[in-house]
Amino acid sequence: MKSSYSYRGTVVVLPPGRWIWQVPVLNPSETNNCIFVMNQISARTVSGPSLRKNILLTLLATIMKDPAYATLRTQEQLGYTVFTGTLKMLSVDYFYLLLQGSHYTPEVMMKRVVEFLHSYKDTLTDLVANGTAEHPSGEEWFSTTKQEAINLLLSRPESQVGLAEYYSDTSQSNWPFFNRKEYIITAGRTIKKEDLITFYYNYIIGDARQLIVQLHGAGYQTHQNTTVPHKRILDKNSIKKLK
Repeated sequence: MKSSYSYRGTVVVLPPGRWIWQVPVLNPSETNNCIFVMNQISARTVSGPSLRKNILLTLLATIMKDPAYATLRTQEQLGYTVFTGTLKMLSVDYFYLLLQGSHYTPEVMMKRVVEFLHSYKDTLTDLVANGTAEHPSGEEWFSTTKQEAINLLLSRPESQVGLAEYYSDTSQSNWPFFNRKEYIITAGRTIKKEDLITFYYNYIIGDARQLIVQLHGAGYQTHQNTTVPHKRILDKNSIKKLK
């Protein structure tokens, strides 16, 4: 996808499936490993379907933050850094999950991250159906969390640097500049709780477009025979040829 604005660049459209890119860290004494999962969602535009996806993406990344940390960091102690969030590169949106640590091999860390993403669908299904103790119905829980996601998308940074980045990002994207609030609110009204389950299956698991960057520290080697289901293991040359 080529940007039509002042900043020119190209984003590779990932083919459906899981792609693994194994990369050694640059520092030869670095012992930490890192797993960075990126799920490519779609190009951001002012259309209703695109805005709906972005709201669902923001909602999902927000509600998965604590469960990912509790499972991968606190319970399984796979690493000391765990994040979920959203990422935008040249108007293309991504969901990401990052895990960093030194006690387990990159292979083990990657396997558990993939298993967590698949198992979370059951947790999400239960939330949509039954809600939480604070919001004891699926409809109430979804309505509240959806509004939080919309508020987050509508919020602006308070710092001058943050505002500069915000306006630069908005002007270079395909989002409307002055009336984006109305677009987002209108799109948000059409989203139902069942849409979140469908979105999770289509863009996070299922036949999603997923790239796993596997950074391995000193003392670890790549695992060309990985047990994690995938389309292909990439290197710095083959990743440039993805079409």
